[in-house]
Amino acid sequence: MAVNPVQRRLAELLQHWQAFIDLPDKRLLLWQVADGGQRMLDAFFEMQRHEDAKGGATSGASGDTFIVFDAPFEQAIAYSRALKQTLAGQYAASHEALRSAGQTPDWRFAPDEVPDTAAAFMRALASLAGHHAVFGHLVAVLSPAGVSDDEAWAAWVARALEAGVPEGVRLLVPDFDGAPRLERLAGADHPEVLVQALALDAWSIAQETFAQEPAVGPGGVFRNLLTGLFALAEKGSADQVLLKARDALAFAHRQGWPDQEVAVRLLTAGVMLKERRCDDAVNHYRHARTSAETARAAGHPAGGQLVLQSWFGEAAAWLAAGEPKAAAPCYRAAEQLAAELPNPLMRIEALRMGTFCLARAGDTEAALAFGQPALDVGDKLRPASRPMTTLPLHCFEMLRLIEPERAARIEAIRHELERDQAREHGRLDGQAAALESSADAAALRRIEQQHLEAGQVLLQQAQERADREAAGAGAAFVGLFERARDLFGPTWPIAMQGAVGPAPAKTRGVAA
Repeated sequence: MAVNPVQRRLAELLQHWQAFIDLPDKRLLLWQVADGGQRMLDAFFEMQRHEDAKGGATSGASGDTFIVFDAPFEQAIAYSRALKQTLAGQYAASHEALRSAGQTPDWRFAPDEVPDTAAAFMRALASLAGHHAVFGHLVAVLSPAGVSDDEAWAAWVARALEAGVPEGVRLLVPDFDGAPRLERLAGADHPEVLVQALALDAWSIAQETFAQEPAVGPGGVFRNLLTGLFALAEKGSADQVLLKARDALAFAHRQGWPDQEVAVRLLTAGVMLKERRCDDAVNHYRHARTSAETARAAGHPAGGQLVLQSWFGEAAAWLAAGEPKAAAPCYRAAEQLAAELPNPLMRIEALRMGTFCLARAGDTEAALAFGQPALDVGDKLRPASRPMTTLPLHCFEMLRLIEPERAARIEAIRHELERDQAREHGRLDGQAAALESSADAAALRRIEQQHLEAGQVLLQQAQERADREAAGAGAAFVGLFERARDLFGPTWPIAMQGAVGPAPAKTRGVAA
């Protein structure tokens, strides 16, 4: 049986891993990966967990046992604690598998009884690896879901190495092109670190997969046309994409597939935008909308969403062309359609962007009137969902339209808070590093509690300053500020998720 491209990449990853294991002096494998390679790594780690090469329930294809630690990194103490808790939880979940392999699941580990440090985590790994020889190498995959401070995270990894990685344990750390965090470690020529750059391009794998499969019927033919079009969109010119798109459009039209015509048009419009051919992009978005309306009229379940996407796309093309006044009607149409579908998140975004465009066009009063219904949409969302939308940002942008200078002073308070918080985090990580070799678990928890309390004081002081600033504003500003507080809670806008966007150019204040 022919090996498919996914299987081939997984086999290559296994070869890379084996090359690392064959170097007994290496303890940490740093995989440098393109952003699109994350899913392939996930598949490889999952294969290690479940593929039984006739070696028992705990054996993967490599014969080693991989545990993925994806807890986010915010500060060193909390991260170390999360890793220890994950290790304990993973072990508890493996009891049945251990019994099936003839092992007694009697390893004893109480995370709260040991310090929250990188060294303590490494000692726990060593203890577990020594207790169950069936593991092969016990591999800790350190792949945090998010990192708040790249330098602090890199320092934590360095401390884990300094603590010593025992013979039965190995560390594997993926580092992605879009957010490389361990470049210094990669370039340090550390004697225990092996750096491997992996060629994992998800799109290339998809292309190879499609090419290997026979094109059966119209669907197979169109798939091949679309595959070629995607390849050109990534590496070819806009004119090459246009030529290829004509064939795909003609085929989809003959088959009566308006939704696929939309897909081709949207892709082509995106390429036009990439080359700053904004008029051509507008034209393709409009043709996409015609096809999307046809699909919607025929009862296509995604027809309305396709129409909505075309409106947002055309608006983006007008903005790229420096024509916010032309973009505003697109966002108005998108808002009306999003309300009809309904799609509250996209409705909020249409109202936000329409407000931005009207303000950029110089009509601040119309912008505020247009953006106001977004707060009513927010009222109908679950409170926990509101901060995850663009509504908190939209509310602050409207405050900036009402009294720009006052909003700028509140924004400065928020930036000052962020700087103070960063300094506090740095101080905490420095204290954690100093106590790395300490056996006093309580001491680490005390300084972490002091850090939390200091953070609360900083936040409270910033909120009070923002409240005093808002209290001196006119009625329109105060009314919007208080309503937003009702929607998002007392920390808005000081602890608002995401950065506050740029102020619309040349806006004027609105009298209360």
